[in-house]
Amino acid sequence: MIRPDNIRKEILMQLYAVRPLSVTAERIARDARKAGYDFTPHEILNELIFLQDKGLVVRTNNPAGSELLFRIHALGVTYYEEELQ
Repeated sequence: MIRPDNIRKEILMQLYAVRPLSVTAERIARDARKAGYDFTPHEILNELIFLQDKGLVVRTNNPAGSELLFRIHALGVTYYEEELQ
């Protein structure tokens, strides 16, 4: 698997685990580091936008600030359960 694929898989895994909550790219990067990955927040954000374009992830409003928040979409849940588990 190439690096972007690994990042996308980690993103979907994390968003699936915390659904229906929304999280930042920074939180995903921090939790990925705890799991032994070296993904940067910038890489995570790039792949979140890719997954958003594919309809698997949704960007949500952050009423408390300007950080971008993302959550898994229903299509992302189905994709994760059928393809990645």
